[in-house]
Amino acid sequence: MVSRIRLNPTYWKHLNPVPFSEDVVPASLFLKHQNYLVVDLETQNLVQDVGGWDHIDKLKISVGCAYDSATNQYLSFRENEIPKLNDLCQNRLVVGYNVRGFDLIVLQAYGLKLQGLDVFDIMYDVQALTRQKYMKLETLAQGTLNIGKSADGLMAVEWWKQGQVDKIIEYCMQDVKVTRDIFEYGRKNGVVKLKRADGSVTDVKVNWN
Repeated sequence: MVSRIRLNPTYWKHLNPVPFSEDVVPASLFLKHQNYLVVDLETQNLVQDVGGWDHIDKLKISVGCAYDSATNQYLSFRENEIPKLNDLCQNRLVVGYNVRGFDLIVLQAYGLKLQGLDVFDIMYDVQALTRQKYMKLETLAQGTLNIGKSADGLMAVEWWKQGQVDKIIEYCMQDVKVTRDIFEYGRKNGVVKLKRADGSVTDVKVNWN
């Protein structure tokens, strides 16, 4: 028998085929999927280059990176290899940070089918728990893991223009590792930590099992 995720009533109030994190009873996602895939992308262009956030499907991918819990491997994909990443997404629980608002939309332009895709977005789950919108990954990384980001998306686009793809892969892979480690920390400890601008750290209880 195929298990199905359980949805909260909020799912039926919007038209997005992919359930948002707050729409899903989290435990049902994790029960359904034995393995998960942490996904992060870097792009060839900046948002302002393609006419704003309404057109991020036109950004074009420079590099995609992932962690596959089924094989315990970190993987990188160049633009011509993105179909392989899409195939993995279709067969795993997709985990990421703002993947529903960014990465999945960009991947959709490369043929990813969102219908039937199971997604757990850490940013939106923490947002639902704290009522703080658009929290940066670094806020969780500094509080939970005591580490920060090594660069930013602006630099990754500049590296693309310079043909330094290996640097983009290294940066993108670091974001995947940070996201994976935050996810695993939350699963093991039932809590993640936010580092505030004033240096204080706040615990947020999570249910990621």
